[in-house]
Amino acid sequence: MAKKIYISPSNQSGNLYATGSTNEMVQCHKIAKACVAYLKKAGFDVMCTYNLDMYKRVAESNSFGADMHVAIHTNATVRHNVTGGTQILLYSLAGERKKAGQAVLDRLAPITPGKSAERLIEKSDFYECRAAKGLTVYCECEFHDTKTGSDFIIKNTTAGGEAIAKGICDYYDVALPEKDITDKKTNAPIENGTLYVVQTGAFSSKKNAENYLKSLEKAGFEGFITVKN
Repeated sequence: MAKKIYISPSNQSGNLYATGSTNEMVQCHKIAKACVAYLKKAGFDVMCTYNLDMYKRVAESNSFGADMHVAIHTNATVRHNVTGGTQILLYSLAGERKKAGQAVLDRLAPITPGKSAERLIEKSDFYECRAAKGLTVYCECEFHDTKTGSDFIIKNTTAGGEAIAKGICDYYDVALPEKDITDKKTNAPIENGTLYVVQTGAFSSKKNAENYLKSLEKAGFEGFITVKN
């Protein structure tokens, strides 16, 4: 049976970003959508209603029977004096909680620009950490009160959501789904990640072969020359 994952994105619209005339809620909903899509592709049973009431989200998660409850937020400091970094908040820094938090941190932290604040943090007083019955991983993806952090989040909501999802896959030892592969000339999907190559043309003169290859490339096709003795 597929593991149940509840995604709980921030509802904090009052937390304004340093750039982009946006806020935490808007960007975290984008991150959540990317995370949900990736988890579903990986075979998880996922729930995310984008309910703006945190207490109702926890109740939904518990009713859903979530194995893991994932809160998605972006961070800030009172003095706006942190250079940035990914933080994962957990009820405790022990056992499976630490293992799950570290799995997500290992995927998300490398892609975010800040490093000074990067770590796992015990937050047993946070409502979602203590009230959700599923193992709770509370993601503070990056600091939105710095220009660098804010710009990064806005431009990388899909990458952030997918990084969180990959960390969840790692924790549950679920194989990552193959990324959709497209032909770089046509942008059309390549079936099952397989490229079917049609070879055409055979020449006794290398120069003629090279000229033919150039004509293919001009027409937008890729080619190569092989030698057969």
